[in-house]
Amino acid sequence: MIHTQQREVILSVLKEAARPLTREEILSLGRQQIPRLGSATVNRAIRNMTAAFQIIGVEFPGQPRRYELPAESEHPHFICRSCNKVFDLPVAMQLPQVHAPKGFVVTGGEIVYAGTCPDCSNQK
Repeated sequence: MIHTQQREVILSVLKEAARPLTREEILSLGRQQIPRLGSATVNRAIRNMTAAFQIIGVEFPGQPRRYELPAESEHPHFICRSCNKVFDLPVAMQLPQVHAPKGFVVTGGEIVYAGTCPDCSNQK
């Protein structure tokens, strides 16, 4: 994969944020480093970087798709119900043992916690 300045900025933005970001957040933060960063360029870079497993797309019900850097292990996430930001929780994820119906194959799961983040909690 070709490393461009735009892709390096996307990786930098995700690393600095240390949490999953929406496409819009990536574009906005990326424009702080490259003011003329284009929307189509970000879309193309996200698509290519996701296909190359440089970044991972994560989805939660009722939330826009977000992107994060690959982690060493699966981890739960936290959604702030006030600002809708998503954060990684640095704990080992332990899914409960489930017995799927006949014919179903469980390949993974997602644990999501919700509440308010420190920024939103301090505003009250």
